[in-house]
Amino acid sequence: MATDTKFTAESTNILTPFWHRLPKFFLYPLQLGAMLRIAGYSMVAGFSLFLPNPFGGVLRLILWIVFLKYAFVVMERTTNGRFDEPNAMDSNEEGDAAQVMRQFGLFIILGLLVALCTLLMGEVGLAIGVLLSSVLAPAGIMIIAVERSLARALNPFQILFYMSTIRSPYLALCFFIFSLSSSSEWLQGFLYEHLNSWLVLPLLGFVDFYFTLIIYHMMGYAVYQYHEKLGLHASVSFEDAQAKQATGKAADPIYAKLGALMADGYHDAAIDLLKEELRTRWENNELHERYQKLLVATGKQVPAMHHAREFINKLVNEKRMFQALDLCEKWLKLDTEFTLMDSYHVHTLATAARMGGRHKLALDLMRGFDKRYLQHADIPAVYYLAAQILSENFQRNQEATLILRTLIEKFPDHALANDAGRYLEVLDKLAALS
Repeated sequence: MATDTKFTAESTNILTPFWHRLPKFFLYPLQLGAMLRIAGYSMVAGFSLFLPNPFGGVLRLILWIVFLKYAFVVMERTTNGRFDEPNAMDSNEEGDAAQVMRQFGLFIILGLLVALCTLLMGEVGLAIGVLLSSVLAPAGIMIIAVERSLARALNPFQILFYMSTIRSPYLALCFFIFSLSSSSEWLQGFLYEHLNSWLVLPLLGFVDFYFTLIIYHMMGYAVYQYHEKLGLHASVSFEDAQAKQATGKAADPIYAKLGALMADGYHDAAIDLLKEELRTRWENNELHERYQKLLVATGKQVPAMHHAREFINKLVNEKRMFQALDLCEKWLKLDTEFTLMDSYHVHTLATAARMGGRHKLALDLMRGFDKRYLQHADIPAVYYLAAQILSENFQRNQEATLILRTLIEKFPDHALANDAGRYLEVLDKLAALS
C-alpha cells in the first residue's frame, strides 16, 4: 500500500469525528442485512449450547469465524468511507477467512504477553498485561484490516505508528471498545440472571454479535478518519462521505434509476445507464465500482475485463493502491492471464502488494512480465522484486537465485546488477549452510 499521501489538516475538519457518531454506530447493526445475519447466527449459537462438547464448541467456533469474516468486510468497507452495509451487489465475496485467522494469531500472541507478565509479576503483571493487550489489540486489528498482514500487526513500530498518528483519540477509541465489551458482558449476565427461558440462549449470542459489529464498524471509521495521516487511500473522499451522512441530503438520482431497473430485471438497461453516466462523470469511483460489479454479476466477462483494466489504471494514477490491488486480485482469480493497461504499473502495484503483505498477489502480478513485455525498462526491477519475495517470504531460494543470475547476465550494466550480486552472495552462503 502506498504511503506517500501528504496530510492536510483541512480534510479532517470535513468528517465528523468518530467520538461524535456513537449513536450511529449503535444503529449500524439495525440495517436489514446485518440484523438478519445477527438473528440467524444467534439462533445457531443458542442451538449449539444444547449440543455436547466438542460438537457444540466446534459449531460455535465455525460460527464466529463466519461472523468475523463479515465483520472484517464491514470494517474494510468503512475504512474506505463506505458506511452502508454490504448489499447484494457488493457482497459477491463473503470476506476472507485468512483475516480472521490473522486476528486469532494476534490474540494468541497478546494472550502469551499477558501470561508472561503474570508469570513475572503476579497479579500486578496480570493487570499490566491485560491493560497492554487492551491498548495494543485495536491497532493490531486495524493493521490486519488494511494491510492483511499478521507480521505487520505484530510489528511494534507499526503499532506505535498507528497509535502516535491517531494520538489521544486512539485512547478514546480503546475506552469506547472496552466500554462496549464490558456493556455486552453486563447485559448478557443480566439477561441470563433474569430470563428463566431457553430464549435467553440465542439472546446471549445476539448481544455478542451486535456489540462486536459495532466495534468493528467503529474501528473502521477511526481508520478512515485518519487514513490520510496513516498514509492510506480510501475509495470515498471526506466530502462525499460527509455529504452522504448529512440529513436531508437528496440521493443521487442515478442510483434510484439504477435500483428501479435492477428490481425490474432490466440488467442491460442498468449497464447502459451506468456506461452513459460515466461518460460525463468519469472521476466518480463509486459509479465505476457499481459498473464493474454489475458487469461481472451479469456475466459480461469481456466488457468487465476491459473496464477493470481502465479502472485499475485510473486508481493507480490516483494512488488508490488498496482499491486497485483488490480489483487486480479479483481479476487474477477469474483469469490468470489478466494484464494491466499500463505495463509500468506492474512493478508499482507489485511493490505496494508486498508492502501490504500480499506476497502471492505481488508474484501473480509480475508473472511472465519479461516474456509479455520484451526489453521493458522495468524488467530488472521486476526480477529483483520477485527474487526478494520468493526468498524472504516463501523461502524458495533456488528460484530466487536463478532469477538473480538471469538479471546479472541480461543486464550487467543495470544499477540493480550490483544489488543482485550481493543478494546472490547471501543466498549462496545460506545454501552452503543448509
